[in-house]
This record gives sequence, C-alpha cells and structure tokens, in this order.
Amino acid sequence: MVRMMRCAGGPVCVIGADVPGITRAHIADGFAALGRHDAVFGPALDGGYWLIGAKLGSLLHPRALDGVRWSSEHALADSRAALAGKRIALISTLADVDTGDDLP
Repeated sequence: MVRMMRCAGGPVCVIGADVPGITRAHIADGFAALGRHDAVFGPALDGGYWLIGAKLGSLLHPRALDGVRWSSEHALADSRAALAGKRIALISTLADVDTGDDLP
C-alpha cells in the first residue's frame, strides 16, 4: 500500500473494498482533508481504517507501516504512531466487513 502511495504524483487516497457505506462524499472529504494535513484516515468501527491518504505519497517512508498490527483493533493507532510528526486528519468513521456477522 505504501509503495503504491509513494508512486502517486500528488494527493492519494486508498480505500478498502469492504466498506458498504462509503459514498463519493466520504472520498471527497478525504481529499479535502489533505489540503490542510499531511495524511488522513477514515476510521473503521473496529479500530482499523477504511481510508488512508497522503498529501504527497512520496513523503511516506517506504517501510512506514511495517509495524502495524493489521486486522486488529490497533491498526489505526499503530498507523498514526508510524506517521508521528505528520499533520493527520480523521474523517467519518464507517463500518467495514470483516466477518459474516458484519454483513447485516
């Protein structure tokens, strides 16, 4: 994910494919937040996130998210800690689908 973001020439946002409530407005909010911040996250209800964005992906260290405890309630906190010193925005919290129980 970081490798792809680093290749972007300008602002970039990556979203999860498991977020049924996402709208165009949510994505627009992510890009708008990058006007005032270095990075943006769209938190998920479970402690992860459905969106990550960077004003300039090239500002991310290639191994910036290596220590993140993925698929856990710590993913967002770990990712924010990995970007310490960056101006970080949070946008809307949305639910993602991780298990069958998340579908209804």
